Amino acid sequence: MVNESKQERNIPMQHGSPCVLIVYASYGDGHLQAARSLRDSLYQRGIERVILLDLMAESHPWMNEMTRLIYMQSFKTIPHLYGWFYYRTREMKAGTLLSNWLHSFGIRRLREVMEREQPHLVIHTFPQLALPHLRTRWGLTIPLVNIVTDYDLHGRWLHPHIDHYYVPSEEMRDEAIRRGVAAERITIAGIPLHHSFEQPETDEEQRRQQRRKLQLQTGLDPQRRTVLLLAGAYGVLKNVQEICEMIDRRADTQLIVICGKNKELCEEMGKRYAHHPYIRIEGFTKRMNDWMSMSDCVITKPGGLTMAECISCRLPAFLMNPVPGQELENALYLEARQAARICRNAQELNAALGSALDQPEILESMRRHMDTLRTPPASAQITQELIDRYLSRVTDEAAAIRPMLALQGGRYM
Repeated sequence: MVNESKQERNIPMQHGSPCVLIVYASYGDGHLQAARSLRDSLYQRGIERVILLDLMAESHPWMNEMTRLIYMQSFKTIPHLYGWFYYRTREMKAGTLLSNWLHSFGIRRLREVMEREQPHLVIHTFPQLALPHLRTRWGLTIPLVNIVTDYDLHGRWLHPHIDHYYVPSEEMRDEAIRRGVAAERITIAGIPLHHSFEQPETDEEQRRQQRRKLQLQTGLDPQRRTVLLLAGAYGVLKNVQEICEMIDRRADTQLIVICGKNKELCEEMGKRYAHHPYIRIEGFTKRMNDWMSMSDCVITKPGGLTMAECISCRLPAFLMNPVPGQELENALYLEARQAARICRNAQELNAALGSALDQPEILESMRRHMDTLRTPPASAQITQELIDRYLSRVTDEAAAIRPMLALQGGRYM
């Protein structure tokens, strides 16, 4: 992913202009989507040198594929083992053997990118903190920023050499302070989303009109309740067909199923419901904001980015059997604020969803509670702060001199 910005946009390298490096990981889609959102927002504000780096994929491709496979399989087959590791390490501190080991991957590739691109700012949307780990050894004074992409604060995100944290909630800000981060180094900003979720605010009547317009354009019935079912970016939600049959038994409801990147599931469901007037099957989509805007509620797994999208759209969520770890913590965060319901199986979902669809005041209450969790558009807010805080004073002359990096014989120390 390095230099993706130049290849996509044909912008020549301009080493006299500010450069931003965004380090992410491809475990799920949330970290990448947040990175892309920030990149696009930086472009809009005239920062043309933005480099995206999937550090594990580029430095250890075989290990990256293996760990991604284990990560995805853990959600399906051994969720409690993943949860055990997550909670055992949740309070880990920087400088321990485990922390140093986790943050040691990708150093050689990172060194190559740093030497070539000479960035003025590094952003992490995934807690692979090799740079903070080596900051003193390499003599770095370049600003390092973390953007937390879940609603639970794991110890991997915390490091004394991170200059600033952007977190999605007031509760996480308080937790970070409790764990030793100075308050002035934390900003509540939400989670960066695709630009379609960060449009100007509209009133309730405008949203209602837009919803009806989208439904008619898409062939949905505006008179029916609309349920959105998200199978996950890689189709990891179980019991999809059972849920479809359950909802299909309701005479007043229509269903949109987003199968994500699971082509097998999409083909199977597409054939099964090809001629069904009230079940719509979609594969991977870039119109998630539209589908959410058309819906009365969503059934989904509680990934951090998905929860942020639901909050942005004020969309009540029914969260299916969250995996222990950040998924479960995301779910508990929203349920505690009465914006979502956790359902451990299809029977619990049937009862909770049925009650909400039969009693519109339940969905309306969940929608109001979702509304209390909303923040201004995260990408725009974070980007403007980063420019004001770190990039506005970068001149061509200062950029050319590059005084921020300690070099020895052309290599990092």
